[in-house]
This record gives sequence, structure tokens and C-alpha cells, in this order.
Amino acid sequence: MKKQLTLGFVPLLLMLLTLGQVSAQVNQQDPQQMIIDLSRVILPELKERAVELANQPAELQKFTETYALPYIDTPRMARFIVGRPWRSATEGQQQAFIDEFTKSMLRSYSTSLLKFDIDKIDVAAPIPDGSDRVLIPTRILQGSGRSAEVVYRVFKDKDSGNWMIYDVIVEGISVLVSFREAYSSDIERHGLEQVIASLKERNKDFN
Repeated sequence: MKKQLTLGFVPLLLMLLTLGQVSAQVNQQDPQQMIIDLSRVILPELKERAVELANQPAELQKFTETYALPYIDTPRMARFIVGRPWRSATEGQQQAFIDEFTKSMLRSYSTSLLKFDIDKIDVAAPIPDGSDRVLIPTRILQGSGRSAEVVYRVFKDKDSGNWMIYDVIVEGISVLVSFREAYSSDIERHGLEQVIASLKERNKDFN
């Protein structure tokens, strides 16, 4: 029993150490620098493990949870996507939607990164987007010589003072708006509980 506990503790410890190393390398006090730091941390790891991540959904989930999730405000995104029904949902339903939406969003985001075959990421200066919100335009240069525009919408959290991502616009298409359009009609027709159940079914291979 003691041996089993020890073996189970090792991956957890390694994950925590990795999270600590990533966090130490990312400056969330400056929005542009945060995106630059994330690019510097993620890109080498992504290139080195591209084949593994493309073929192993569970490893892809761990990768995104470690390198992307700490810097994305998924509860904020979930509230926007659900809209008015969020107010009447139970705390359990809200948390369940946040969990399943997060998996779907991370899978979509990470799959896009793998498809881009990224060679370099250029990060431009912030563009004001309201109170404590900015847009961070980036250009992804691919191995094929082609490029893609990705804009990060970020806001400053009042409690922590950290900048957090709450939307990613890929080639002019907002991930946040796309998810809202995809789920709003289903929530209206079938209810939030049914949408959560459908998300769980789709996310089975991403656990």
C-alpha cells in the first residue's frame, strides 16, 4: 500500500514542479510580456512533442492544463457562453459546464496549435480594448512559410492584479463567440443539463 501511494505521488509531484517552473517563467503583470513568455515556454515543448500530443489525447490534455489553463479565465468565458440561463443554473450545473467547456476549449485550442506547425510567434504591442482590457495581436509563422493572425483578448483581474486571457481570435474568428453561437440554441431548446451531458460524451477521450 505504501509503495502504491509513493508511486502515485511521483507524477503529482512532477506535475506540481512543472507548473511551478512554467509559472515562474510567465510574467502576468504585463499583458504583452505574458503572451511573449507563454510563446517562449510553449513553442519548444510543442515542437518537441508534436507527434506524441497529436496521437495521445490524454497527454494533450495534460499539456494544455499545464501550459495554457493557468492563464485562461474559463469561468468568465463559461458565463458569457451560457448567457441568461447562467443565473438560474445551480452551482453544480455551473461548475459542470465550466469543467466540460474547459476541456472542449482546450482541445480546440491545442489542436489548432498542432495544425499550425509553428516555427515562430511574433507578439505586437497591446491595443486598448476598454477598462483594464487589451488586445494582444500575434502572427504565427509556420514551417511552410505561411502565417496566421491570432489575437488574444486579455483583462486585468482586480483581485490578483494578474492579466488573464478570456478570448482567442484566430484568423478573425472569436473562440468565445463561436462557442456561444454553437451552444446557445441548444441550451435554449434542450436545457443546460442536456448540453452538459452532450459535452461530457464528446470529451470522453480527453480525460
